[in-house]
Amino acid sequence: MVTLCLVLAGCSAFGAPEPRPAQTVTPAPVPTPEPSLPPGVTTSGVEDYERLAAAHRAALQRESYTVEFSQTVRLTNGTTVRRSVGGRTVGDDGASRTWERETGRALCNATGVVGQETWANASVQVVRFRYANDTSRYTVITADQQYPYRGTGLAVSESLVTENAALVASDTDADPATYTLLARNLTGYRARTAALDHTETSSLRVVVTEDGLVRRATVRYTGTLDGTHAVVVTTIRYDVGPRTVTRPDWVETAFDRRTRAETAEARAAD
Repeated sequence: MVTLCLVLAGCSAFGAPEPRPAQTVTPAPVPTPEPSLPPGVTTSGVEDYERLAAAHRAALQRESYTVEFSQTVRLTNGTTVRRSVGGRTVGDDGASRTWERETGRALCNATGVVGQETWANASVQVVRFRYANDTSRYTVITADQQYPYRGTGLAVSESLVTENAALVASDTDADPATYTLLARNLTGYRARTAALDHTETSSLRVVVTEDGLVRRATVRYTGTLDGTHAVVVTTIRYDVGPRTVTRPDWVETAFDRRTRAETAEARAAD
């Protein structure tokens, strides 16, 4: 107690301290993680294509997504000879919708089909085939919920390794960060396209996110078609995130036609 009193007395003997001016404290910035190269990718290119392919597949399994593809055959004078487009959307509930359509000269038009659409859920798959004369044919089968284009990551990754693609650009400000790989003068079967009579140049450009999703892959060819210089560009692109797949009206038409066909068969059997 004596010691405590002495301490207090000594403090009071020196008087009250001068007030200090208020200080503004700037909080230290929170460090953000630096973007990292995609799995299997190094500054020299693709080192492990299986890791990159697995990362692409995992990204599509985690979320719903849309994948779109297109192929355009265009003469150097700007005339579009043929264009094919299509894609697939997988919704949050597992329902999916696939579409394909083609305009211009077809590579194979023996069936006369100019477009195809598919809608599916966990139990049924409905397909509509559209013909050049504006008629349609439908099929209704038990669902086979396969996910085409998930394997595209493997094909793209293998091509990047085989063709010694180089890392040519990056966008670390994007969210997620993206990296661009480029291969020129493709070899083997990749050096040619059936859309041209003769192929002169070829290239593969791929944009990959830091988590390994193949955001976009583009193959470009130049050559001749019917003696005229032409360019063929084929692109496939992916976009992940919440998706809702609505059932199109033509699905009801398909169900009605199937019911009428089954009723007619039953009456014929009786």
